[in-house]
Amino acid sequence: MTPDTALAALGLAIGLLVGIVGHELAHAIAADRLGDPTPRQAGRITLNPKAHADPLGTIVLPVIFTLSVLVGRPLGIFFGWAKPVPTNPFRLRRPRDHRVLVAVAGPLTNLAIVVVAGLGFRVTFATPPGGSLPAVLYEVLLVNAFLFVLNVLPIPPLDGSKVLARFLSPQAAMSYEQLGQYGPLFLLLFLMIPQLGSILIGLVEPVVKIATGIH
Repeated sequence: MTPDTALAALGLAIGLLVGIVGHELAHAIAADRLGDPTPRQAGRITLNPKAHADPLGTIVLPVIFTLSVLVGRPLGIFFGWAKPVPTNPFRLRRPRDHRVLVAVAGPLTNLAIVVVAGLGFRVTFATPPGGSLPAVLYEVLLVNAFLFVLNVLPIPPLDGSKVLARFLSPQAAMSYEQLGQYGPLFLLLFLMIPQLGSILIGLVEPVVKIATGIH
């Protein structure tokens, strides 16, 4: 393990923790503010990672990704997930429209982390001697770029699917969203099928380039 790989692993771990918890917390806060107290009643309006943790998506996968970086063999793509925030769309003030706002709150939080980390990266990278902070910020940015792009894809149960469902008939939307039960399997396919991973990387690269200013 080299200092560079240790810094990359540290940034990756921080990025996944902040990105995954922040994503679900944003869903919870948005639902609560728009009239649905279900997340608050479930104890999900909290920064405590234990309240949001999913054994596979928040623990196992982040550990695997972090270890892959530590040993110098990164898997190339990074993602994870937490327990879905329980919501009751019928308690929202305008269910069809506000459900979309609750959905986009998560990926927009990841995008906000990308922007903040990108600004920090630009400042520290341009200030000699730079040190270790730019390397950590870059990984935080990279991970959240993956989380943002992945979650806006219109594939159930990702957040982008809830936006698309808004424009379908109720019957079509119900059938479409039932595919969400296969969500974890779909996400794991990105690790198992290189072509899918390459597509995801191709979508993430422009976000990273814009955020860092490195082309």
